[in-house]
Amino acid sequence: MSNIVKKDLASIDNFAGWEDGIEGDDQPQGAGIIQGSLVKFSNEAMWVTRDGDELSADLELVAVDVGRVVQKWQDQQPVDTIILQPHQKFPDVEEMNEKVPKEEWVEGPDGKPRGPWQAQHVLYLLDLKTMDKYTYPTGTGGGRIAIRELRDKLVWMRRWRGSNVYPTIKFAKIWMNTRFGGRYRPHFQIDPARWVRLGGEGGEVGALPTSPTPLPPMTSKEQPAQQTTAQSELPLVQEPSFAEEMNDEIPDFGNENAESPKAAAPPLPNPRRNLKKPPAQTGAKKPPPERSPSNILDAG
Repeated sequence: MSNIVKKDLASIDNFAGWEDGIEGDDQPQGAGIIQGSLVKFSNEAMWVTRDGDELSADLELVAVDVGRVVQKWQDQQPVDTIILQPHQKFPDVEEMNEKVPKEEWVEGPDGKPRGPWQAQHVLYLLDLKTMDKYTYPTGTGGGRIAIRELRDKLVWMRRWRGSNVYPTIKFAKIWMNTRFGGRYRPHFQIDPARWVRLGGEGGEVGALPTSPTPLPPMTSKEQPAQQTTAQSELPLVQEPSFAEEMNDEIPDFGNENAESPKAAAPPLPNPRRNLKKPPAQTGAKKPPPERSPSNILDAG
């Protein structure tokens, strides 16, 4: 009996189906929420790793996904995780914490008791040059604002450039007013010239051809054919022009050399009506008839 297993011709390799877990492993649900390096925004308004190492301000990453979870924490470890699906609203976390005995509550960053259930937003980032992954989880108001602003800009760009464009960002900070006077909050600085297109029918990294003229809005059926690029080359996507956003051309009101509209030509005269008109009066009197020499003598 042969032990050879026939491989599906449609499968090229087993990278996509890779699994190194063990049956019966009791890892808590959501243990894989963090992918790659954990990124934090410290109380000193610095972007750092899990170990506290400061991240370079020149680090350029692509925001590839976002998630929302509600986790129950115990001894600084998540013991229960609820992963929210697209369009699913957050549950009432305050009500969930009220059902937990107070002895299970912990001290929060403000020094006050805090329930074990916490709502978090999670941003996933990728370095296209090294393929290193980064994860930024946050349960703070400033972190939630930063991710929401990034998401809103991505949604607007996808209305013009298709569903597979992603922003290239750098870690930054911005001042936020609070009832305690204000503080810095996290901010993702989007490079307007470095939106990228990822994926395609073959899963390749595609680049949108650059053009000096504004590109018209594209629907899913009008997307150009994707071309494969090297991993070290970021596939760039142009931002929509103002004329595209307004869906109209911009008139040049201040250009004095702009061609003005021509006046309409007067209508041609009607030949039949001209025949009935009397000859034009010029107002000049007819000169008197010349007198002959004989007439002059008779008059004298």
